[in-house]
Amino acid sequence: MFSGYPRLFLAAFGLAFTPVTSLASQNRYDILAQVLRPYVSLFYSKSSTKAAQIQIVIRSFETRNGPIASPLLNQPILIDFEWPDKLRLEVTAPDQRTIVCRNAQQVWVYPRELGAELFATASNAEKGARVPDFRLPLHDQEILLLPALFRVVHLNNVTDSRGFPAWDLGFRTDPVLERELEVPQIIVSVLVRQRDYSVEHLKIRSGLWSGEMDIYNVQFTARLPAETWVPDAQLSPNVVALPPSLFRAALRRVSNLNLW
Repeated sequence: MFSGYPRLFLAAFGLAFTPVTSLASQNRYDILAQVLRPYVSLFYSKSSTKAAQIQIVIRSFETRNGPIASPLLNQPILIDFEWPDKLRLEVTAPDQRTIVCRNAQQVWVYPRELGAELFATASNAEKGARVPDFRLPLHDQEILLLPALFRVVHLNNVTDSRGFPAWDLGFRTDPVLERELEVPQIIVSVLVRQRDYSVEHLKIRSGLWSGEMDIYNVQFTARLPAETWVPDAQLSPNVVALPPSLFRAALRRVSNLNLW
């Protein structure tokens, strides 16, 4: 994806250090950097923050062919992530509880019916491969420049649903970098809480798909408890262990989204 590293990141370096024309312009990019920093830090080797717990509700997802009827829509979802090889996605609604969990090369799903379906539809080749770590195709110094890959298109002072001061922040991939990467533009709009730069609402649109979600809580930490990655005693009877290569297939199955 990121072929042509030198030209790409020379361009990003130039964008990062291009003088701005006003204090207001400077503030827009300061705010964007503050919003992105904790997420970027998850993939930075020298960062002490390697894990996050995020509570979301996906409100919509569309492709060029129209809306997608994903089972995840309008459901409370808890995402636990720990770099480089741990992820747990859980639909927490009691009557629709579903879990896909990866702990390095150990993968398990709940309920049992989900595991049985995945085994029934998987090929022998799928059952034999390993799943790669979660890594950005970038070096550390390049990860630090990620905020410079975007151009702020609007910043408005607003209030959130509880009446607290917030920003309506819109940004997109920079056109220069889109040409370097030969990819369509990505346009993002976020509602950002002013007191701590937390994102409360996210809209994202590209040439291929668009989506919208509410973000209710995000906690960043050095690591998550070890028990996060193993099923508790109540779940265990209905848990199925999967070959690691079926992890992405499990995510696709529970979401009906071909993003993994």
